[in-house]
Amino acid sequence: ITGAELHRIPAGTVQDWHTAPRRQYVITLSGRGEIEIAGGRKIALEPGHIELVEDTTGKGHITRVVGPEDRVTLWLPLL
Repeated sequence: ITGAELHRIPAGTVQDWHTAPRRQYVITLSGRGEIEIAGGRKIALEPGHIELVEDTTGKGHITRVVGPEDRVTLWLPLL
């Protein structure tokens, strides 16, 4: 990895189709989220969930924060 970033995303946030800024691991520390990928598949993101994000081109994905609390994540960019 090349560093680490903490992010807090408010409850109810929806990030429409977007690509990842770079290849990275995203670890959910608290709160809950959902990611939707091409084809409509949805993946639940709960505390402790580690995702390898590699969709830096193309359609990308939709990210939602679900539930009453903010989602806090740790981003670990890869070389």
